[in-house]
Amino acid sequence: MPDRRTRPAANPIATLLFVAAFPAVVLFGVWRYALSQDDSAPPDVDRIAEFPATTPRTPVLSARRTPEVLARETSSTAFEGALRPLGGAVLPGSCAAVSVDGALALSDGIDTPVTPASTLKVAVAAVALDVLGPDFVYTTSVHAEIVNGSVGSIYLVGGGDPLLASSWYPDDGSYNLYPQQPATSFDALADAVVQAGVTQVAGNVVGDASRYDAELYPSEWPITFRAVEGGPISALLANDGITRGQPGRAADPAQSAAQEFTRLLQARGVVIAGQPTSGVMPAGLPAVASVSSAPLSQVIGEMLRNSDNNTAEMMVKEIGRTAKGAGSRGAGTASIRERLESWGVPMTGVTIVDGSGLARENKMTCAAMMALLDRYRIDSPLVSAMAVAGRTGTLADDFIGDPLEARLIGKTGSLTGVKALVGYVPVEGVGTIRFAVMLEGNGVEQEGTFRPIWETYLSDALSSYPSGPTADRLVPLEPVPTP
Repeated sequence: MPDRRTRPAANPIATLLFVAAFPAVVLFGVWRYALSQDDSAPPDVDRIAEFPATTPRTPVLSARRTPEVLARETSSTAFEGALRPLGGAVLPGSCAAVSVDGALALSDGIDTPVTPASTLKVAVAAVALDVLGPDFVYTTSVHAEIVNGSVGSIYLVGGGDPLLASSWYPDDGSYNLYPQQPATSFDALADAVVQAGVTQVAGNVVGDASRYDAELYPSEWPITFRAVEGGPISALLANDGITRGQPGRAADPAQSAAQEFTRLLQARGVVIAGQPTSGVMPAGLPAVASVSSAPLSQVIGEMLRNSDNNTAEMMVKEIGRTAKGAGSRGAGTASIRERLESWGVPMTGVTIVDGSGLARENKMTCAAMMALLDRYRIDSPLVSAMAVAGRTGTLADDFIGDPLEARLIGKTGSLTGVKALVGYVPVEGVGTIRFAVMLEGNGVEQEGTFRPIWETYLSDALSSYPSGPTADRLVPLEPVPTP
């Protein structure tokens, strides 16, 4: 499919003249109507004298009669010129698109399917906010029958919370990870069990991850990504599947969570006879305690701002469980695709395999990404959850000392041979720039390749808008009194 035109083919000057002439036509009609009325009454000379004669300095048909339209037209033309070097830097197999309040100013390779890497998380967040709702919370619960402070086995039931963490994780210096924000306190859940009166566990501490299916890693992920870039994915996941004092990630994350919970309970004086293990809670066992996550509107901040892969994959399964009754990756990705289609996002060339964007089988077009970005205002929960250039998350070290520092709000994506950046630049008093630059090719993730595109071509163009005179400088001139 050929690229879309950057702007409509209509003649902008003709449009301006029409808009400017319209008020004059209306006034002429009113004047003709007045002439047709009874003019037998004498003129009110005193009233006429109150309005001294003036000579307009701006002709009736001047484009100055529509300053907002003229200002936008002037700036848009200059903006398109400023974007040409960016379009020229986009190689075949990549795409770039830029718009101002929905009007495309650049659309290079806009329908080309490109591997989106982590920018796919924008789609996951958007659908999660719609399907689950911004106030949705994940709840991890503990179930047992308490008799005089003693229980048999105690069940730790996972609710899909990707940010369940002990106080030591990941801040003890052993893990090169962003701090989880906002973490759900595993310690607080242990405190709640003790407060409920539990002093002894005669049986085991059992981790239950049955809310989701048993797939720990998408089959499309390279082996080298597993337990490094993401996973294991489980409805019961504590500390990202890391067991304190042990290398790597757990092969059984539910058992690992039960082991950590055993440690937390024992540290609070609870005597435990059995062992940490995994299994499924018997039906009807009452809840002893629970802990809930922050609202989803905040959880997506961890996913987008810090590009948290586990959060994205678990969110996909929660979407599938809510929308289709199955906590699986397949149900979740199908639900995401269906929801995007229902919003009118063009899905030709789009393939969604996972939620994190780690699978190379994922494909996105700039056309689809721009349609998605167009749905959200700067003050929306989705945009508020993104990283800010030179300030937060994966953009904290980018655009420092650049005109876009602290202005550009976006989501990054990186894989070998892939580099992507999508997002927003608000322009005070003018509107909002939306952009998507998705690069794919040998070495594009290298600093020497993508950095000039980001911080020269993209930055120079976006920071140049608006370059023409503003509307307040284009208003009609004050009339001068007639001598």
